[in-house]
Amino acid sequence: MTTATLTPTPAVPTEWITVQEAAERYRCSTKTIRRWIYDGIIKAKRVGPRLIRIDAGSLENMGEEMAYRDNE
Repeated sequence: MTTATLTPTPAVPTEWITVQEAAERYRCSTKTIRRWIYDGIIKAKRVGPRLIRIDAGSLENMGEEMAYRDNE
């Protein structure tokens, strides 16, 4: 019987972006980005009393994949 040795994968550092940068990436308003944060759709952290940073990975994973049909 052999045992498998699991090698931990290195952690990828999280990219944190501003509300404005997120709005520019998705071509929407900063108000929409703030609503998505409030609704729990994207992950964000408050740094200090006013500064908000958004996890760019959660922004990229947002939404649903669309299935396309062939019209054949």
